[in-house]
Amino acid sequence: MLRPDGRGAFLGLMTLAILMPALAIPVAALAVLVQAVLGALNLHAGLGLRASRSEEQSRCAAPSRVRFSVHVATHDEPPAVVAHTLRALASQVDAPAFEVIVLDNNTADPALWRPIEALCDTLGPAFRFFHEEGVTGAKAGALNIALARTNPAATHVVIVDADYEVAPDFLAVAEQELRRGDEDFVQFPQAYRGDGGLAQGLSLELADYFLRHARKADVAGAMLLTGTLSVICRDALEAAGGWNGGTITEDAELGLRLHRLGYRGRFVDRIVGRGLLPLDLGGLGLQRYRWAAGNIDTARGVFGGLPARTTLQVFAQLTAWANLALPCAAALIGGGAALALGHQTEASRLLVTLSGIGLALVYLSVWLPMVIGMVVSGRPPLRPFLAALAARAAMILPSALGTADAVMGRSGSFQRTAKDVSQASDTVGPMLPALALCGAALLAIPQLPAAATLGAALIALPYPLALATRRRLVAYRTALYPALGEPR
Repeated sequence: MLRPDGRGAFLGLMTLAILMPALAIPVAALAVLVQAVLGALNLHAGLGLRASRSEEQSRCAAPSRVRFSVHVATHDEPPAVVAHTLRALASQVDAPAFEVIVLDNNTADPALWRPIEALCDTLGPAFRFFHEEGVTGAKAGALNIALARTNPAATHVVIVDADYEVAPDFLAVAEQELRRGDEDFVQFPQAYRGDGGLAQGLSLELADYFLRHARKADVAGAMLLTGTLSVICRDALEAAGGWNGGTITEDAELGLRLHRLGYRGRFVDRIVGRGLLPLDLGGLGLQRYRWAAGNIDTARGVFGGLPARTTLQVFAQLTAWANLALPCAAALIGGGAALALGHQTEASRLLVTLSGIGLALVYLSVWLPMVIGMVVSGRPPLRPFLAALAARAAMILPSALGTADAVMGRSGSFQRTAKDVSQASDTVGPMLPALALCGAALLAIPQLPAAATLGAALIALPYPLALATRRRLVAYRTALYPALGEPR
């Protein structure tokens, strides 16, 4: 028997709200309650924690000399993009001894991976390239193969995504941070190339996670891994069993396992590399879906075995992208239809009121903490600030779908964010305009309760904001295209 996914649950709840609105009320009430908790966690994000860290010692023995093994996993990547990444690694200054392992997995077209193999040959013996077919577990599977082929003398594994150009002093800074602290893994923030102009707001919206969640989690000694620019003690990584190919957010899942095993991590708030923003709206939505769904899957294993403060901050990180907009929208649309038909009027009015409140809480949850964080850290220019708010609202739907699919055990498999400009698409998809039409129809219902009227407007809002975000992504990839197409 097939289990429904988030879209199926949306249609099912909407139908229930039309036919039997009284039965949909408990579902809507539960969604409102859970959304209130998610919003409180997002707003809290470590507020009130004292600026002190655990005095526990690292479980990894401090090496006399640090030696890095840098792992770059690739799959169907444009050769020019990967070439920039590898040349940046080859240009490190004052770095300790290091190797670079490029693990290309399941790329069918040799024209994509052969140039990278040739480049590694020219960069010297420190750069080793492997092409493997039949790899399971996506990026995690590739990283496990790289781990198995790591130089036995390496003390730490460094993860760099295929599109990230690191600073010339990246590895030198990483060594300094390892020696300065006493942690088993170190995480640097993600940042993006060419993020000025119209793309500044998109970069600002993505940076919010590191501005609030990462900083506050670090104070609690609860920092997770975020997929790139991660430096991990090799002994800790191997003791944890390597990477888990059964999750679509292998980075956060590994971070949680490391904490459970007693290993300690730290967030270093210093930009040491810049990658590519998603090149189109679909890529941005796919990335957001993956973060929401994969992290909710990982969050199931949070409770038990960790200190309360650590548990709170880990859970806050894992639910940073989650929201309950889907059940609230389904109940509002179905309840509004029942109200327009005069069916169970009192129950319908209560249902749409609850649903409207739930949608208002969704927007407060995704906007208010980000606004407060940006204002506290230094007021950004107005235009990028508004663009960041627009992008966050445009991503409510993919985050909601990811949340619903994860709750229903239907997160799916890992899908990479495309980095090839020629594959970028400007399509929005049918669901956002359909929701906008439903919102407009709800506003035409006479004597709609005030909360429901607000909810109807909020249902329609992501569509125009998604169109605005799409324009910014088009401008970003157009400006960046020459750099993406020229392998230095």
